[in-house]
Amino acid sequence: MRHVTIAFVFAVVVAACAADPAATVRSTPATSAPASTATPAPTAPDLSARPLAWFAPLPPMPTDAGRPFIGSEDFMELFSPDADWGLAADRIGVFKLYGEWVAYHATIPELEAAVAEIARRGLVLAVEMGPLDPPPECGQGVESFAGIDEGQLISTRLRQAGGTLQVIALDEPYYFAHVYDGEQACGWSIERVAEATAGFTAAMRAEWPEIMVGDTEPMPFGVAPEGLATWLDAYQAAAGEPFAFLHLDMDWSRTDWPQLGVAVEAAAAQRGVPVGIIYNGGAATSDAAWLAIAGQRVLAYEDDAGAHPDHVLFQSWMDKPDRVLPEGEPTSFSAFVNRYFDDRASLGELAGGTDNLALGRPAVASTSFEDATAGRAFDGDGDTIWNAGAGPLAGIEVDLGAAQPITEIRLMVSQSPEGETHHRVSCLEAAGAVPTVLAELVGSTTDGEVLSVSVAGTSCRVIRVETLVSPSWVAWREIEVVGGP
Repeated sequence: MRHVTIAFVFAVVVAACAADPAATVRSTPATSAPASTATPAPTAPDLSARPLAWFAPLPPMPTDAGRPFIGSEDFMELFSPDADWGLAADRIGVFKLYGEWVAYHATIPELEAAVAEIARRGLVLAVEMGPLDPPPECGQGVESFAGIDEGQLISTRLRQAGGTLQVIALDEPYYFAHVYDGEQACGWSIERVAEATAGFTAAMRAEWPEIMVGDTEPMPFGVAPEGLATWLDAYQAAAGEPFAFLHLDMDWSRTDWPQLGVAVEAAAAQRGVPVGIIYNGGAATSDAAWLAIAGQRVLAYEDDAGAHPDHVLFQSWMDKPDRVLPEGEPTSFSAFVNRYFDDRASLGELAGGTDNLALGRPAVASTSFEDATAGRAFDGDGDTIWNAGAGPLAGIEVDLGAAQPITEIRLMVSQSPEGETHHRVSCLEAAGAVPTVLAELVGSTTDGEVLSVSVAGTSCRVIRVETLVSPSWVAWREIEVVGGP
């Protein structure tokens, strides 16, 4: 799930000026006026540093079907003046809050603490919002369809807390109003989406004249650089100005995601729109794994693909990381910010190592669909999958290299639609040996669910997982084999 967001458009073309990578970006202060004169109008925030770093941890919020977790438990500690993230804060230019939290879940004292500390540290305040008003026939409950009422509620609550809204990051209007084809899909033309978004921008700018508005869009299958380029053009035509930025929420299961990002960078540069990428660890089940995977994605994009994002976003709307502080703790989110700037050699490394005996081990499957090969179920990344390309019967196995004692097998489900499944988990003490069944997993399962098999006292070389019943193609996001006595 991503967050509820509201959109605005920005009337200033941001200059793409180069800066030291560790340079700090700060909100441009207004010049103090003599006591006898009117206070000068707020000035537009400065978003010109390159790379411009954004920080957006997930605050604790009530759980629901789409978010069965609460966010970073120490989120509010960030806004204590003595919070231990001073070095990381100096690298950050923009702190982004989620519109859902600002509108519905934060108390006014919590908002007061947040906006005061963001301002004290000289950071630009951004909020992510959904700009579209749903008509009666579609858009109900669909992301991005939050609309002007929620935008005005966010504005009101920020003003009550003494805050100044400086930047709006739209929450995926192009995708959810034009591309998305699920329940309550609208299927609007790009022109209609652009006109609706521009109208939202105009309404929000009436309240915050100097606000800058950019967009965040996902890149799942069905979204191409050419489509995003058309979207940028349509918005500029409707609003009379370009977006202040375009941020990419990558689908990490696409093997060509780095190349897609580079292509978007090139298309947006032709239109004077800075491009950013959200770095995250996706569906990883521990803070250490989440940060390691996020680091691997940094290296894949910037080092291997040669990308040069204008903005880098350290952002989570996922279960992890649980901790943002302190920056001296290797598995904290703020420590990851510092590694990005100061210790890139350590990006992608798993702090404290791993007890997953299957990580990176040789794997084979009954069949594989295109690039969704067997090894992707054992790469430590819950956003990459093995997919058989067919329904049951299908299976996958991993060779641990030698018989080893194991205590648990964890299986992260990849499945659509949800429904009744039957999986058989077996152990082979040697390659080619007769398998011993460890568990029969029978019941209703859903995508992203983690199934656990306790097997203490068992020694295995090969772990085999066979799917006998499933309503979808057979696939796994990740299979972990935990070692132990």
